[in-house]
Amino acid sequence: MHRAKLFLISVVIIAMFFINLHETRACSCIEPPPPAKAFAEVDAVFMGKVISFELTGDAFSRRRAKFSVAKIWKGERSAVNEILTANNSAACGYEFVAGESYVIYAYKAGDGKLHTNICTRTKPARFAADDLKYLASAANFPLAIGNAWTLQQKQTQVRYKDNISDSLRVAGKLYFRFEHFREFNNVALRLADDGRLYMRLDTTEQLWLDFGAKIGDSWPVIAPNKLATWTIQLQSRTDTIKTPAGTFTPSLRFHFKFPGADNDWVEWYAVNVGPVKRLQHGIAPFEYNLQSAIINGNPLPTSVEENPPSNTARNFALQQNYPNPFPTAGNNATAIRYRLNEATPVQLSIYDMLGREIRTLVQQYEPAGEHVAVWDGANAAGEQAPNGIYFYRLQMGKHVEVKKLVLTK
Repeated sequence: MHRAKLFLISVVIIAMFFINLHETRACSCIEPPPPAKAFAEVDAVFMGKVISFELTGDAFSRRRAKFSVAKIWKGERSAVNEILTANNSAACGYEFVAGESYVIYAYKAGDGKLHTNICTRTKPARFAADDLKYLASAANFPLAIGNAWTLQQKQTQVRYKDNISDSLRVAGKLYFRFEHFREFNNVALRLADDGRLYMRLDTTEQLWLDFGAKIGDSWPVIAPNKLATWTIQLQSRTDTIKTPAGTFTPSLRFHFKFPGADNDWVEWYAVNVGPVKRLQHGIAPFEYNLQSAIINGNPLPTSVEENPPSNTARNFALQQNYPNPFPTAGNNATAIRYRLNEATPVQLSIYDMLGREIRTLVQQYEPAGEHVAVWDGANAAGEQAPNGIYFYRLQMGKHVEVKKLVLTK
């Protein structure tokens, strides 16, 4: 009997050891940022129902969730149907349930695909009241009565104003009427759940802009009275635009191509703001920049902090990487975000505990605004760095800031 008790105690001790060992390897997360900050930091935000959730079958032991997408607030429409996550919660993998609807916050990893994990704000839609409340006002072109955008021509200081005066419903679809929109009068616009912006003139509706398009996608647009036809192409999602109303990044760039004549123009749109710049080509190009705006009752610029003076003592801000710790299993990566208040040469490098440089992520001249660098855990030779504590160092001129990160399996 005594030996049996000793044996049982031994089994319990061994079991507790392995349980504690497993817990030490469990994923550790800091509290996710609030919805507005999370929205700005990730590459895609959408809501959808899980169709399937299974192992990918590749060498990285990842799982793939496939979605029936209901609404997209940010990201390419063709990319959000599938999301990758680590194999289990110990590696920060998210446990999706088939048939459940989720609000997804996803980031683009080193493999170019969208990933999420339990450290993000990803959650079942039934628990996402705060997120959905914020996302209700999030759009690449915020449409609401009273919203207005004033753009000023750089060369002549001439201004024009696009403003929403009214709304109407046609065949169950909600449109917002503009007294003036570009060169057109009495135009109605609506933003569909899939990110497409439609223009309605009289009884005719056509696609104007596609915020969910892939880089390089294009589509035709016919001007009112069929006087002209353009081909619109999405050229970039990552531009930084500096205007009197503020610095906006990332901004989407659309090119309007007019065949047979030099009447092209380019427009830039920023999330939660709308149009921030327009460049009209021709014999004498004209540049229009956002001077001010009213978005959902809030004025832009909001304060003098929107455009800090160039001699500000603190010319940059380095954020904590996210996720941290981050596992390399499942081909995961961590994002390092930083803000520059002025254009300057920048170097961002990773160092080990001995002070040896492991890899340089950024070494170039960068414009003012928000920036992000991604580290996949590999060194300069492309080999996986060992688990442990590392430091990332941001240098801008004589100013330096260092933060710590943890790499796990």
